[in-house]
Amino acid sequence: MDIESSDIIRLIQQFLKEHNLRNTLDVLQSETGISLNTVDNIAAFKSDILKGRWDTVLTSASQANLLPEKLVDLYEQIIIELAEAQDIAPARALLRQTEPMEIMRQSQPERYLSIEQLLSRTSFDPRYAYKEDQSKESRRKAIAEDLIEEVSTAPPSRLIALLGQSIKWQIQQGLISDEAGPYDLFYGRLQTTPRTQTSNVDKPPHRLLTTIKFPKKQHPNSIAFSPNGAYLATGSADGFIELWNYRTGKLASDLKYQKDGALMMMEESVTSLAFSPSNEFICSGAKDGKIKLWKVKSGSCAKRFPAAHSQHVSCVAFSKDEDQVLSGGFDHILRIHGLKSGKMLKEFRGHTAPVTSAIFSEDNLRVISASEDGSVRIWDASSTSCLHTVVPGAEKLGLSIPSAHTVLAIPGKPSECVVCTKSLTIYVVDLGGSVKRSFSVPESAGKEFLTAAVTCKGKYVLAVSDAFNLHCFDIETGFSDNAANVKVTDEDVVGMACHPSLNITAFFSNGRRIPIWTGE
Repeated sequence: MDIESSDIIRLIQQFLKEHNLRNTLDVLQSETGISLNTVDNIAAFKSDILKGRWDTVLTSASQANLLPEKLVDLYEQIIIELAEAQDIAPARALLRQTEPMEIMRQSQPERYLSIEQLLSRTSFDPRYAYKEDQSKESRRKAIAEDLIEEVSTAPPSRLIALLGQSIKWQIQQGLISDEAGPYDLFYGRLQTTPRTQTSNVDKPPHRLLTTIKFPKKQHPNSIAFSPNGAYLATGSADGFIELWNYRTGKLASDLKYQKDGALMMMEESVTSLAFSPSNEFICSGAKDGKIKLWKVKSGSCAKRFPAAHSQHVSCVAFSKDEDQVLSGGFDHILRIHGLKSGKMLKEFRGHTAPVTSAIFSEDNLRVISASEDGSVRIWDASSTSCLHTVVPGAEKLGLSIPSAHTVLAIPGKPSECVVCTKSLTIYVVDLGGSVKRSFSVPESAGKEFLTAAVTCKGKYVLAVSDAFNLHCFDIETGFSDNAANVKVTDEDVVGMACHPSLNITAFFSNGRRIPIWTGE
């Protein structure tokens, strides 16, 4: 079914008219040459004619875009009634300056002359103005009956109604969520509002918002927030990939395939997840070395890399242009895979232990990776050569080098990244291979940090110790916010993720629960 562009313009015109935007309506009609061609209410239009409300009738007739030939009788009656009221000047203006009366003058000169003579009389005589079998009321009735055959009407607020129907259909089809927050109709995404979708200031988590609970004998192995903030994705030990409403702790109900139980699924345990910048895709890595690319809206598999690694895929990340996926594995190797070709494009070798974390730099020119060998390597993404090798804490710890398990981009600081090792120290490293800053907690806080994440605005780095406490550091000053040292779980935290625009953080362990905390 095709939709005419003129119909869309008329919908906009009706909206403008109903919201009393008359000047805008006039300009739109003038520039497009398209008129609304309707009256608001046919019964009201007829009533206005019968009661002689001629200013309203003329406005409605103009909006209905009636042909001038159809308005001859109407204009004649208006002139006659103006003459009866002795308003001769406006009557003569209508007679001599309007298109319907010019049509009468050319096609029915005797009738036109009769009206001229009526306006020249010193007094009004209805016997002269109307034929023997007519009266003012009968003429109005005849004109009303003729004109209502020429006009049409449309239900009010058609544009709003159609958009509402469209939203309902998209919700029914699982294309958008009716739970995840206000929807921006213009941009086709969740609204970004200071109260509901954007935090103006980073705040450390301090209270539990909700908890996602997995069935018995199941637990998550990876989590990731979508860049638009709509979903929290989880990859489980039994291979399922699920998208959740992070506010309610329930599966996102706007995705039809999840409602139908047709979940995204890997053959083995899901060990890594990442969303594409556009939110269109989610990439999953598995324990058997396979990688799959999924369409978020449909849950269908868009691309497969059956031999991405020979062992467990520990991390995946999209390039900013979404053409490539970076992966790291327990085989000590990093690889870049082409999403168009479906092939492995580049390989980075040099780590001597499993790769634990890897990201692209903001400009896609560098790859930054961390490994259980304790090193952080900065690679040329084009040539695959290793430009810098950093071993955080080597000068203090000597041979007892802890493994590096997390490397994180810092929003607003494209030349720096955060590195977390199996120690009680966090490092900020630049792309030139220098450790710029480090911050620690006392040994009384535990033995090591298990995982870390950067808050949405890039002000804080959050880290969880093996004592199950959450620590918060200011990335610039290293100041530790003691108020944020809260116990987030009773189990060893395996990983965590910060919401991209809210002060919300999710944690997971080898247990069945994902506690989600908020700083609001």
